[in-house]
Amino acid sequence: MSYQLPVVDDTLVWDAWLAMYKVPALSVALELDIFESLDAQPTSPAGLAQRRSFNERGLSALLPMLLQLGFLTLHSGNYQLSEAGKKYMLKASPFYWGHVFKRVGKTILPHKLLLETINNERANAIKNRPADGWESGHVDMEMAREVTAFMHSHSIAAAIGMTHTYDFSAVNRVLDVGGGSGCFAIALAQLRSDIQCVIMELPTICILAQHYIDDAGVSAQVSTITVDMFRQDWPLGFDTHFFSNVFHDWTIATCIQLAKKSYAALPAGGCILLHEMLLDDSGTAPNPAVAFSLLMAMGTMGQQFTLPLLRQILEQAGFTNINSQHSYGYYSLVRGSKL
Repeated sequence: MSYQLPVVDDTLVWDAWLAMYKVPALSVALELDIFESLDAQPTSPAGLAQRRSFNERGLSALLPMLLQLGFLTLHSGNYQLSEAGKKYMLKASPFYWGHVFKRVGKTILPHKLLLETINNERANAIKNRPADGWESGHVDMEMAREVTAFMHSHSIAAAIGMTHTYDFSAVNRVLDVGGGSGCFAIALAQLRSDIQCVIMELPTICILAQHYIDDAGVSAQVSTITVDMFRQDWPLGFDTHFFSNVFHDWTIATCIQLAKKSYAALPAGGCILLHEMLLDDSGTAPNPAVAFSLLMAMGTMGQQFTLPLLRQILEQAGFTNINSQHSYGYYSLVRGSKL
């Protein structure tokens, strides 16, 4: 199978999918009286977390979503209610919508997940989250099949699109870290017949990735290697390490760990490439990245990043000359060099 770039990008699909997180953002904020708290005292996510014993990472994802929805405003780092927030989200208002969202919230799983996240009850949240498998170093075949198909669906257009916007002429051997189905390695192989890519994954994912590789007809250029990226040494001999939607699953400390392992395994002159949906420097826009970050808060230990934060992470690992360019749809490609 030879993949061709779609005539229209996939932003409409992302918009449709991520729209589902607008309702739980409101229903959870209403259930936890977050609007009342901010009306009484505008504050930052850290300030609200301390005052109400909430999870700061969860609030750092939730409050920008409420801002994007128009019910909050932001001034000097402090969130406060907008006029719409005051009219429709406060219990004392005659136009209060809380009873609607209270009823709806009971029927949707994201409400439960977000509520547990904000309340620091992750241990009681839904089991078998995909990130838990990678954290433990083991993903069973049922989960592997489901997650690999899921990731392939939302990444294949971006993978092909990336090859049309980024100059890969200096790239020869790519280690695709946590590469899932291998769609990015496949796209690179179909771009250039002389490029070699290895997908570094857990055993069950490697088995599934091989099917995608064979179907794409690139088995001469793309292979797999079973490595636990947290616990095992990384293979040498690659000029580029590629990560797509990997850093956003993990804490900043873990991302620094991954960046350091990458730096140690790369040769001088090598580079790291991070394919992520970036937040702007304020961390509160654009809307798709804000919604995606809310999803990460519910389902992983991570978040979406601003470029300055990713630059800080990569620089702590030793990388230099860090820059970013738009890749495809809502995605960007962040590059760092090892001198």
